[in-house]
Amino acid sequence: MEQLTSQEIITEQSQLVNYFHNGCKQASNFKTGMELEKLVVDSSVFKAVPYSGDIKNFLKRYSSIHLQEGSNIIGVKSDYGTITLEPGSQCEISTIPANSIHYLKEIISSYNKKSSYIAEDLDFYLLGYGVQPISTYDRIELIPRKRYACMTDYLPVQGHLALVMMRETAGIQVALDYESEEDAINKLRASLALSPVVTAMFANSPIRGGKETGYKSFRALSWLNTDENRCGLVSKKIFEGKYTFKDHVEVLLDVPMIFIQRNDQFIDMKGHSFRDYLNDGHGKYRATMDDWFLHANLFFPDVRLNNYIEIRNCDSQRGDLILAPAALWKGILYSQEAMQSAFNLVKGLNYENLMELRSIVPKYALDSRINSFRVSEVAKELVNIAYESLKQMNNLNKQGDDESVYLEPLLDLVNKSLTPADIILQKWNSEWNRDIAKLVEYSRI
Repeated sequence: MEQLTSQEIITEQSQLVNYFHNGCKQASNFKTGMELEKLVVDSSVFKAVPYSGDIKNFLKRYSSIHLQEGSNIIGVKSDYGTITLEPGSQCEISTIPANSIHYLKEIISSYNKKSSYIAEDLDFYLLGYGVQPISTYDRIELIPRKRYACMTDYLPVQGHLALVMMRETAGIQVALDYESEEDAINKLRASLALSPVVTAMFANSPIRGGKETGYKSFRALSWLNTDENRCGLVSKKIFEGKYTFKDHVEVLLDVPMIFIQRNDQFIDMKGHSFRDYLNDGHGKYRATMDDWFLHANLFFPDVRLNNYIEIRNCDSQRGDLILAPAALWKGILYSQEAMQSAFNLVKGLNYENLMELRSIVPKYALDSRINSFRVSEVAKELVNIAYESLKQMNNLNKQGDDESVYLEPLLDLVNKSLTPADIILQKWNSEWNRDIAKLVEYSRI
């Protein structure tokens, strides 16, 4: 799932539309990628480890192939992906695209084993959890990247939890291919409509600042309060009829810009739309395709259309649930029959219903409901659709297991109408006796 790059000056909108057309692939070449973010905490006091602490040493020990901004190391490359840092030093692996979830398991298992070994030697832990358990954003050091400094200036004006999202939270993202414009839009529509249900089933951030928040996914809450111009469900038009790549370009053209980059210089765009920039320029600067790629990647909906489909709405997970988001979405979106069956579960909800559902899911997760629409019941059906779809794909590993095996832990949870957050809250108020050390140990990867 490579990101394009070009200094080409934009002279007509067809160049922007072609950005999405260029992502089309033959179905036989479809792959699955994922991004796993992990929180980094001190192993004794469980506070967020700052970049100026041992994070730099962690990266240096992980790989000798460094990614730098100026003199600062901000990531490394490995044979199976890129490891980078999010604004609050959350550690993220972006895997190479894989032919199977089995191969993704090999990648993630190898990464987790190596990263955990290095981290423990440096006296910190890596957590598969959705929000920092103790440290809040005002106590978390921003890593030295200019793009994050620009975002820190811009986003808090748009939403009061933007800095929580940036510095405290961790998630799992899934990347999937599309065959054509029609296929891309169908996948975008289905995954957006289903995204509140999936957010609910993977809720895993109920404890923040050392105490219960009243939300099962505080991470999802932070995204609700980040920037309504660039977050959410993309466009009402997606759910009302025909939607095309050109329509998507029109949406992006009206999204306020944050910055553009020229070499090592970051230029504040002062919230002007890309449409204005394209028509009028900005001082001496004219819009390039690199500016467009950057702008498209500073758009943060629950599902993002790039030159692939990027699904972004799951809290980070521990153990056997890490691969469940990738397995779930592959099972749904890589089968036309499964995708239609899954979309049928939510097609009775209009855009306003979905926005309402998205707003209540962070608090209630699977207990959310709108009239007769019960998220817990839909979640069960959705996971079963994906499970049967993966079985039919019959992609076997050396042990003879198909990819549905990665949905079994999730299937067990949703059949009990439970989320990871529910398990944590049960333990938190009983055997853990509200001891943050127990949560950290439980969430370690």
